Amino acid sequence: MYNLKITALAAQRNTQALIKILLKIPGLKPDEVSKGLKKPPLNVLSTEKEHEAEKLKGVLEKLGAVCAIENTKALNRGVNKRATGPVTAYIRIRHKRRMLYRYNFWIILFFVIGALAFLTYYEDIFGSGSHPHPHPASQPVSQTLQTTAVAQGAKILDNLQTTTLAQGAKILDKIIQPRTSTPANLAKANAELKKDIMRNPYNAEAWKTLSENLEKQGDTASARQAKHSYETALKAQMVLASLAKAFGNRVRVEITEDEVYYRTSYDFTEREFHDAAERLRDSLNLKFPGKHLVIENYTSDNRFQSVRLKSPDKPKPK
Repeated sequence: MYNLKITALAAQRNTQALIKILLKIPGLKPDEVSKGLKKPPLNVLSTEKEHEAEKLKGVLEKLGAVCAIENTKALNRGVNKRATGPVTAYIRIRHKRRMLYRYNFWIILFFVIGALAFLTYYEDIFGSGSHPHPHPASQPVSQTLQTTAVAQGAKILDNLQTTTLAQGAKILDKIIQPRTSTPANLAKANAELKKDIMRNPYNAEAWKTLSENLEKQGDTASARQAKHSYETALKAQMVLASLAKAFGNRVRVEITEDEVYYRTSYDFTEREFHDAAERLRDSLNLKFPGKHLVIENYTSDNRFQSVRLKSPDKPKPK
């Protein structure tokens, strides 16, 4: 069995695309993805086919995730050379890929230069009768051709090093589609989604996936209800975002089982930040009673402000 894990996130990463890819993987819950990306490691996939893990690993690394693959059989024998450490494995893989790209580049470059040399030799032999002395303009033309050949070789090398997100998504679909298309797997996935929804009725991604699965099963009525709940959850997120007007327009909000999490970017003093947080907690309690409030604010001068405010206790009936 091969276990694919995200062990860290690179400084340059596409978090939204990572989340979108990870939520398509069966068995990964939105809460697990959120917590795993905030505090790696995150166990992404367990499979008996190594090439599946390698393909998905390539997709995630393009989006800025540092991944490692563990061979559980080798670990049990105590001779697992693959899991020598996430950072070491990542460096080795990058080194191998870099050497492969350089090797391909030099092969292409030598081929193009060799072709130019052959053409020049051919022209000297068969064109000597009509042109015993080369034309003065031939030398700049030859230099231009060589420069173009080098540029084309570099372009080919860049194409070898680039894998688009769309191609990565296609690879992921090929891995995941056979596992999720059977009725038994869809029923199992729906049961897990319903558990998530029971814990958190505002889980928009869970409602969306459930609606799509029910549509595949032919249960259009239930799929329509799930889609309506998905739209309701999105509206709830919009309402929550509108409550945080004091924090500006750059507000991200997430609703979990027992709390509402805000990530904002606004310039506050410490006093202003805590006053605005308390006002937001009061507004939140009116719309969504019983939810705790968590705010993480990042200022333009690289200060980090954070607070967690508990929901006020509900008054006991007399």
